Amino acid sequence: MATPEAPLREILKAISFTQFPLRINRSFFTPETIDSPQLYIHRPLTQKSSASPSCDVKSMSTLALLRFVGFKADIKYSSEPEASPNNQLPYLLLPDSLALDARGIESHLREQGVLGESELADEMVYLTMVENNLIPVTEYLAWIDPEGFDSIGWQKYLGSYPMIVRYFLGWQKRLHTSRKLQTGLPEYGSALDGDVIYENAFRALDSLVVLLGERKYFSGIKPGVLDALVFACLNVIVEAPLKSPIRSAMTREGSKYKTLLDFTMRILEEYFQ
Repeated sequence: MATPEAPLREILKAISFTQFPLRINRSFFTPETIDSPQLYIHRPLTQKSSASPSCDVKSMSTLALLRFVGFKADIKYSSEPEASPNNQLPYLLLPDSLALDARGIESHLREQGVLGESELADEMVYLTMVENNLIPVTEYLAWIDPEGFDSIGWQKYLGSYPMIVRYFLGWQKRLHTSRKLQTGLPEYGSALDGDVIYENAFRALDSLVVLLGERKYFSGIKPGVLDALVFACLNVIVEAPLKSPIRSAMTREGSKYKTLLDFTMRILEEYFQ
């Protein structure tokens, strides 16, 4: 015996919603309409004037890439990544309300035809090398190294939060970074060894020195994705207000990394001043 349908379902079936006008209420919150793309990058509210708009590697890398290709976007500064659509900075907001993260931005630039293929055949290999060896040292400086945490993590990333929130977020971020760096170096056991992180970074710098040679950019005649990422990492290291081994090695007179330092300063002058 078939079970009779619930009375409410029968009533709903009998009702034709075209028989009476429906009232539509406007949303209390509507997204702001924009006429041009907006790039949101990390910048602490306490940051003073500087040639570098951000101390965040991903933000600086994305901003540099947009300037390399001449993509016009209004720059918006935020000190709270959690306010972004995916809890990360940077992101690009387009006039059609589409929000793109760093990888989405790169794909968008390629679809628009403003970002071409690199002349460097092994670019992906070098991108992976930088991501696995230079980005970790910037994170170590900002969150694990005691002096670096006081001047970068505590001041530049957490400076806009109330004190009790700063303590909690600082503890949370240091724990997360420590675990991530340990996971990335499984062959060295559970101890987070700064010397190992620096050693890996120096090996990456040695490879980049050879790759750059006497050329102006890594990617060829014009700077590309690898140039943006290397620049962002080196700029954060050089601008860090502390005497880290890698910063000292890059900035001392007669350094074998002078070509990398010149590369960083050249991009600052050409695209950020």
